[in-house]
Amino acid sequence: MAGRGFIALAFDPSYTGESKGEPRYVASPDINTEDFQAAVDFLSVQENVDPEKIGIIGICGWGGHALNTASIDTRIKATVTSTMYNMSRVNHNGYFDQMTQDELYALKEKLNAQRIKDFKNGK
Repeated sequence: MAGRGFIALAFDPSYTGESKGEPRYVASPDINTEDFQAAVDFLSVQENVDPEKIGIIGICGWGGHALNTASIDTRIKATVTSTMYNMSRVNHNGYFDQMTQDELYALKEKLNAQRIKDFKNGK
């Protein structure tokens, strides 16, 4: 995009890539929507950016987060996604639909138990 004359900001959403924080490798619609909105915040106050011409691009699983952000943030004037990844399906069935119903239930039990643990220890 920058090579075509656009001001471009690329970032790793929370808990992925070069970003910091724990747990790692988490995709969270609420957190990642906030990440995209924070990027719009940042761009909106740059002197060399026209805040009326901000667009958003979401690739792969982040395409859904980009759409979610664009649906609630009126500052975003254009949205592009390139996604062949159904994050909800992967969360439900595992990669390549490899998770059985019993494995899915066990994963849900584990995640729910972790919520109680995190609540009790203040995280």
